Parts: sequence; structure tokens; C-alpha cells
Amino acid sequence: MTLAEAKRHIDSFSRPQGFNTYSWRVVKKMALKAWEKHLEGKVLDHSVNYMCREFYMMIKDQEGRCIIPTNRIQSPYLRN
Repeated sequence: MTLAEAKRHIDSFSRPQGFNTYSWRVVKKMALKAWEKHLEGKVLDHSVNYMCREFYMMIKDQEGRCIIPTNRIQSPYLRN
């Protein structure tokens, strides 16, 4: 996947209820940053914890594998 494809993938998700425009933009920006690092062969240098299932779906590759190491994610959504 290219960064442009990752952006299209991220943009395909609708803003969940309870997220305003600003907070949704932050979620999408973090997902894109995760993809950027992944495509560079690097890992995010901090942990993530977003309270929406969409974020965790955004950071899965085409085979359904998470692109962020599980020890960097603090969320019950990872287990689903």
C-alpha cells in the first residue's frame, strides 16, 4: 500500500457519533502518521489509545493485520 492509498483508506471511514470535526481530524491524522511510519519501516514512538473502533480499523492492512505493534495500543477495540 502506498501513502496515497492509505489516505484513501482512512478517508473512507465516516466520523463516528460523539466525535466533532476537530477530534475526527486528529484521529485521521494519527492513523495517517501510523501508516507513514509503517511504510517507512519504522514504528510509532509512542502508544495510542483512541476511543473509536474506526481508528483501529484504519490501521489494519489489507490482510487485517494491525500495522502498529500491539504493545503500543491500549484499547479494548484491538481485541475485537
